[in-house]
Amino acid sequence: MNQNKTRTRRTYGLLAALLALSLAGETGVQAQTQPAANTSAAASQSAIPGGAVAGAYANGPRDAGEVEAFLDAFFARDAVKQRAGAVAVSVVQDGKTLVSKGYGIVDQASQSPVDADRTVFRIASVSKVFTAVAALQLVEQGKIALKDNIEPYLDGYKITNPFGKPVTIEHLLTHTTGFEAREPSDASYVTDPSLKPVSLKESIFEVFPPVVREPGTSYMYDNFASRLLGYIVQQASGQPFGSYVQQHIFEPLGMTSSSFALTKELADRMAVSYDPANDALPLYDLSPREWPEGSMLSTASDMALFMRVFLNGGRTADGKTILSPESVKAMSTYRVSIHPAMPDMTYGFESPVEPAKAIGERVISKGGDILGFSSLLWLLPDRRTGVFVTYNANDDLRSELFAAFMDHYYADRQTTFKQEGFKPQSKAALARFEGLYSDLRVKFLTRVEAAGDGSLTVSDITGSHSLKQASKLLFVDELGNPLAFKQAVDGRITDLKYLNLFSYAAKLPEVRRSFPDIAADHPYAPYISALQSLGLLQDDPTKSFEPQQFVTRGAFIHAFNAIWGIQPSSHPSSFTDIDGSPYRGDVQAALESGLVSGTSNGLFEPNRPIRREEAAVISFRLLAGNGIRVPNASVPLAPGTSEWAVEAVSSVVSWKLHGPETVESKGTTDYGSKRALNKQEMAALLFAMLLPSE
Repeated sequence: MNQNKTRTRRTYGLLAALLALSLAGETGVQAQTQPAANTSAAASQSAIPGGAVAGAYANGPRDAGEVEAFLDAFFARDAVKQRAGAVAVSVVQDGKTLVSKGYGIVDQASQSPVDADRTVFRIASVSKVFTAVAALQLVEQGKIALKDNIEPYLDGYKITNPFGKPVTIEHLLTHTTGFEAREPSDASYVTDPSLKPVSLKESIFEVFPPVVREPGTSYMYDNFASRLLGYIVQQASGQPFGSYVQQHIFEPLGMTSSSFALTKELADRMAVSYDPANDALPLYDLSPREWPEGSMLSTASDMALFMRVFLNGGRTADGKTILSPESVKAMSTYRVSIHPAMPDMTYGFESPVEPAKAIGERVISKGGDILGFSSLLWLLPDRRTGVFVTYNANDDLRSELFAAFMDHYYADRQTTFKQEGFKPQSKAALARFEGLYSDLRVKFLTRVEAAGDGSLTVSDITGSHSLKQASKLLFVDELGNPLAFKQAVDGRITDLKYLNLFSYAAKLPEVRRSFPDIAADHPYAPYISALQSLGLLQDDPTKSFEPQQFVTRGAFIHAFNAIWGIQPSSHPSSFTDIDGSPYRGDVQAALESGLVSGTSNGLFEPNRPIRREEAAVISFRLLAGNGIRVPNASVPLAPGTSEWAVEAVSSVVSWKLHGPETVESKGTTDYGSKRALNKQEMAALLFAMLLPSE
């Protein structure tokens, strides 16, 4: 296997997961932190014919020529062109397609223009909408029911579920299963046509997660849940998943350029994506070939057909019923909300990519990211209006288009996050919100502190934000972004949802039972206790932790991968000395991620204690390589760090990813680079990686 190609796949997949998969799980931090004027109103005004002001078309898009002019101006900007070379977009309103148009070129070699009717894109997690449609069709037929326990559809498999509440079809549809997070592994992307993809069934039962939260109590964007829903569609219908969707959705709608499987005909028409070095990404297939959660290919014109029928109550122009009006309503109504002003999911759709830019309109949306492609579908059911955009880049351009579109057509509407008439609580009253919150999908931490002026200071990977209280459990930051808290029946604050709109973050509980050899005043107790709260320590709390025990290279990779959700690789071993190791899959996955390179003679040495500088380099590669932290080699180091590790060690010190073992003296920092890393130091490093950057 080409390790560089593998590394590209894994690096993007991991980055997407860390940022909640942008919209495959899914809004980019970049878009959230940009001033609105840079991406919305200014863009809209330049796009309006005759120099009209934003909001001049406050009743929504009506005239096809005007909509096309708006889109032409938006996609003509150099800043947009540089971010996506091939774009297709469609806009529908009141049963008609106003615009279905392509921008840019299909590939740099042929220079062929994008054709909205013919150019195919991977639409990634927008696929989930069609999986939901398929499931609701079967509900209408009486073959499944929303409240069904899913276990009878699992061929005798028993779910690990310590709660007295089963996982249901409805939980799969709303991503409230309580499953531990599972993401597709690197092995899911196939560039070698000789490799046989696994079956949908194999892919599910190989990694079936346990239930770790009571079903129905928390929202976490869940690719596995959607894949499992597709498998249940297959089980209940008696047809392969892709065949069912083709026969019962695509064909009746006339979506002739859509499929959940990559066919040769569609591959020949697919836009080409490019890596940061401007090299074309290789054509890849998937394993399994059909992902109910994200393998769909389509065109902008095909998606316009779907939007028109959905907004018409599920009925085509010639009278065919794809979905009943009741099911369409169910897919258009939020079933889960952390706060009335901050909804989570319908059956298949999610909250707007930028809630503040919904401007009081009822919006349902679904976006997606897969290697080389990003998409977004959003609908305004009350206006019978829909927009779909797709392009050949992993970029949050779609959020800019959403903001510009909403500002242009609905700017006279009011935000739902007003603070008028609410008296903010005192600092003492706000203390109940304080603490660390861990994202349910990835483990990034958000710190909440009560400020003296009745506001909250919230710190996360995007920086520090000041939020004013708008209602009892709702706060709004300086850019208009909302933060909502969830309160238990007994008044405890249990979760929050903020810039990651696709997962709650759970408040970390206090650890009431620590290790016998870790006293409360132990210098590493905060790190060890925090990892224990996160469920990231496999050590038995009734036994000694042995904080000064050295950590092997294999054990470090295992712990590191668990923190970041990197699944073990099923590919053959690239190192000759790991096949007998319990960490074989972890080490192979780390290699494919570009996190490790091994030693000479094809060895990894999994049983050798890992040196501190080696651990620093692995951490640096993940954080800097995925743009989570900015490299900083300005910290002067005491002698003793290998030349190849200087930038990483200096950056790790500047990021404060260490415990009290790292000391500064006479203007230099002694990291102890050549020393073996021990368990307490590993706990400090791993936990500090999850903290908000200072």
